[in-house]
Amino acid sequence: MSDGLFLRCCREAAKKFPEIKFEEKYLDTVCLTMVQDPSHYDVLVMPNLYGDILSDLCAGLVGGLGLTPSGNIGLNGAIFESVRSYLSLLSNFMLSMFES
Repeated sequence: MSDGLFLRCCREAAKKFPEIKFEEKYLDTVCLTMVQDPSHYDVLVMPNLYGDILSDLCAGLVGGLGLTPSGNIGLNGAIFESVRSYLSLLSNFMLSMFES
């Protein structure tokens, strides 16, 4: 349901701003294109899960998660940090459990 709601909102926004190019693509297609030629994209808008997958892929292309920036921008503030994968956080937690 959330993907459908997200797409519906994007389609409605695209109608209001026809001068901005709007395309719908599957995530696997975007990942392939990003690896082959990232110059196809200027701005990508997607739900959080898909953004996390794509940002991890891009981080791998440039050397790892610690080298890439992340920004969360809201109405009343913003936070910027280096990207950390949830898998990395979980593995660090699991290792610390076995060390003690």
